[in-house]
Amino acid sequence: MAVSKKMKDVIVNEIRYSIKKMEEATSIEEKLYYFSAVQGIFHRVFNIEFSPELLFAHFIFNEAFKAFQQKLATMKMGDLVFVITEQQIGRLSDLTKEFLNQFESDKKTDDVLKKMVTLLYSVYGNGNYLMGKGMLKI
Repeated sequence: MAVSKKMKDVIVNEIRYSIKKMEEATSIEEKLYYFSAVQGIFHRVFNIEFSPELLFAHFIFNEAFKAFQQKLATMKMGDLVFVITEQQIGRLSDLTKEFLNQFESDKKTDDVLKKMVTLLYSVYGNGNYLMGKGMLKI
């Protein structure tokens, strides 16, 4: 990603902290709270040093955060037809780590961002349906 060393360090440190806190958290709410820092750091950095790659990463992480938050809200309102699973929330953490490793190594992150889109889709009704059929794999 086209970003200065200083901004890259800011991003890496923030994501590293976010992952650590997600792994320590005991509730879905708390895990999502710390996950939200990932899209947040991209937003703050691209306001200083914009690049389309940072915008793309921000967009995907932001959409993942919103999808999980929306599903959590419907669960709290009593919609329990399907719920966020430990597998999904664990995968959120794993993909964030995978992204960090790729980003830190200056490797392309497109593949991990595609996986994140698949994961976020799994918390929507049709995504969950496709996961149940074995067609969508997170």
